[in-house]
Amino acid sequence: MKLKSYHALLLAVFVCITLVLPACSDVEAGFNEVCINLGDEPPTLDPQLVYDVVPMRVINAVFEGLCRKDKEGLPVPGAAERWEISEDKLTYTFYIRKDAKWSNGTPVTAKDFKDAWMRALDPEPQYHEPAFMANLFFCIKGAEAYAYGEGKAEDVAVDVVDDRTLRVTLVQPTPYFLDLVCNSVYMPVNKEFYDKQISGDISNYGTEAEAILGNGPFTVQEWNHDENIVLVKNDTYWNADVINLEKIDFKMIRDNTAAINSFKSGEIDMIEITDRMLAAELENSNCRVEAYNSGIVEYVTLNNEDPVLCNVNIRKALSYALDRKTLVEKILNDGSKEAYGFVSPIVAGYNGKFRQQAGDLFKDNDIDTARKLLEKGLDELGISEMPKIVFLVNDTELSKRDAQVLKDMWKKSLDVDVELQVMSFDAMAEKMMSKDYQMALLTWSADYNDPLAYLDVFSSKSFYNVAFYSNNQFEELLDRAIREIDDKSRMELLIKAEQIAMDDMAVCPLYFIANSYAVNNRVKGLVRGSSAIQDIDMYWTYVE
Repeated sequence: MKLKSYHALLLAVFVCITLVLPACSDVEAGFNEVCINLGDEPPTLDPQLVYDVVPMRVINAVFEGLCRKDKEGLPVPGAAERWEISEDKLTYTFYIRKDAKWSNGTPVTAKDFKDAWMRALDPEPQYHEPAFMANLFFCIKGAEAYAYGEGKAEDVAVDVVDDRTLRVTLVQPTPYFLDLVCNSVYMPVNKEFYDKQISGDISNYGTEAEAILGNGPFTVQEWNHDENIVLVKNDTYWNADVINLEKIDFKMIRDNTAAINSFKSGEIDMIEITDRMLAAELENSNCRVEAYNSGIVEYVTLNNEDPVLCNVNIRKALSYALDRKTLVEKILNDGSKEAYGFVSPIVAGYNGKFRQQAGDLFKDNDIDTARKLLEKGLDELGISEMPKIVFLVNDTELSKRDAQVLKDMWKKSLDVDVELQVMSFDAMAEKMMSKDYQMALLTWSADYNDPLAYLDVFSSKSFYNVAFYSNNQFEELLDRAIREIDDKSRMELLIKAEQIAMDDMAVCPLYFIANSYAVNNRVKGLVRGSSAIQDIDMYWTYVE
């Protein structure tokens, strides 16, 4: 869940469909150096404030939580060498490594984690906007009440037992808690360093190279805004011996064509591929082409409080009228799959995958039904024809491409006129949070491997519910699932909850994104897609 704040409001967190990404250089880079294209300028590298995968790629290299993800996307020891879980699964005790250090050589302590977590939960932060992903702490006893200004800081059950021991008590058993502590918002802060950065009139923490102090395998050497961020190996890192790369140069090439040309000319080492003809061309060159399921779902969010889209039959008509199979096979042709539910196929269920157990939840390319539903919805609203619908679209090539395809489908199947309004994602987010929109094209990526990470989008309590969807039965099922201890019963409740949200067509899922990329053959050990937010990990990367 990725999120941003405007005018003291927490904005919803989404992964924009900016699939222009990574790359690196044969020409400019040295032997043990790589260059990765972020595709955009990170607004901050403050772990407690980020909300998107772009800054998370850098933060994952510069900071380290109590746990981190392995090559398979599973939590393994990070700054904590081990942990204990109580029999009732409510208390986690983490033991910090003796050799865990900040890049300035000072020890990483249990207090550094508590300071960071309390900072994220602070209901009235003095030097920054509210933390956009503070809700990820709400499984901790007392955290939600404190974040909403209804409880006390001392009631948040995060206890520093000693310098190397941190004890956390949860509200209820949370099967994905170790997944959560890998997330950027759970990473530590060096309070002494942080206090120096906020001592002036404006806090620079996380916005300049000299204003970032991490405890991860790399440190920030340079930050040339809108150009690049340069990382170098952190020799104080506890596991520095296994880190092979000496330098990572993160470029900010926003235009996909420019990135492709840079890759072809050998200036960058990796590029995202959305064109299968390009993939075939590159496979014959000095690179390898690989693919992975990103865990991301692209969808159309529908303002459920809009005077027209508040009608469930109109929302269903817009969804049923789309031909997802043609979209993914003829337009994308990259391995992406049609979405007939919201939860990604890679998400675990009970002894299997959730999507297989939940099944397909709505119809696709059913024009006759869509037309009947549209007519019924218009009758219920007391209007004779469908007014023009405004569709907000992010200003990236892929977003504009997909939006135009959807617009043409709606015109052909339902004779509905759709106006595309192209803008930056920040501008989109501001309009969505203020309810000043009808439809918008978004993608969603979860923060942990559990259906709840997707279904929480539809909760009326969620900051991310920019569809403004509300259904009491859905809320009841979600609440019951959160409290349920039995894994099988919990999954059954979540399956029913998704069925209700999709029957209401709270949003209109389109497809589950599969990412293909080409990488220079000299780059080895690069991990892609080990988790939804950790889509690039260079922990094991080396140059051959």
